[in-house]
Amino acid sequence: MSTVEIKICGITRVEDALAADELGAAMIGLNFYAGSPRCITVEQAKEIAAAVAVRVKLIGVFVNMNVSDLLRIAHAVPLDAVQLHGNESLADCETIAKEFKVIRTLKVDAGFNADVSSEFSVCSGLLLDTPSAGHGGSGESFNWSSVSWKTLRRACPSVKVFLAGGLHKGNIAAALADVHPDVVDVCSSVESAKGIKSLNQMREFVAAVHAAERQEH
Repeated sequence: MSTVEIKICGITRVEDALAADELGAAMIGLNFYAGSPRCITVEQAKEIAAAVAVRVKLIGVFVNMNVSDLLRIAHAVPLDAVQLHGNESLADCETIAKEFKVIRTLKVDAGFNADVSSEFSVCSGLLLDTPSAGHGGSGESFNWSSVSWKTLRRACPSVKVFLAGGLHKGNIAAALADVHPDVVDVCSSVESAKGIKSLNQMREFVAAVHAAERQEH
């Protein structure tokens, strides 16, 4: 059994959610950020949830949305967790965490300090990603060795570490060896077009994760 969990983000179609489930993804990301080409409506999210709920964890991706609107959507779908991908405050995290698990995105730039993770102990996960314009996924990896992963985990030991940013079948083995994340988050590298997942590319990514884990052990 895989020890690292796989999150396939930017799911927009029921068929892609079902394929992710069949391939063994632990989580799928549903994007509610209007600035994203992968943004979906609450009704679309409900259809996806009805198809795969319970078997796959549903993570809602939000960027700087009013907390009351966010919670309304999270309950309506319903979601298993909320991923905050913008400039949300610690107070926002604390409010949302009273009702849903919170995954806080941290953008890794030249000034990133792993000690900042200690501020987010209320969260269930920290997702480290590459900075990009408009809060969207960049499709590019950050320098994994620039992060003190031991410091990050020591500062927030109960929080799951999500690794995102330009992951694909060709670099996932190096990512697992360097970072040892709890969850790997993939999006654009398993698409045939923005928001449209490729079954073959999803399958190849999942296979590459499993192959890398076997090498690790």
